[in-house]
Amino acid sequence: MNPNVGVLVFTVIELVTLVAWLVLAGVPLTVTPEHVAAVAVLGVGLFFEHFVSLNVGLGNPLFQFPIVRKGK
Repeated sequence: MNPNVGVLVFTVIELVTLVAWLVLAGVPLTVTPEHVAAVAVLGVGLFFEHFVSLNVGLGNPLFQFPIVRKGK
């Protein structure tokens, strides 16, 4: 699998899980501009966290894009 797609899929799964967890915990989430912005900021932050983590794990520079595996 393309590692860039993997980072995106992992981020979406984690974002959905965290939002579902908040709803189950009783946090009143409604579709307001503030809540949409909050989920968007969380998603972007998680994406960059996963992006940097994978680059570190592969021995690449922190912000190398697209992510490439050494030897490929």
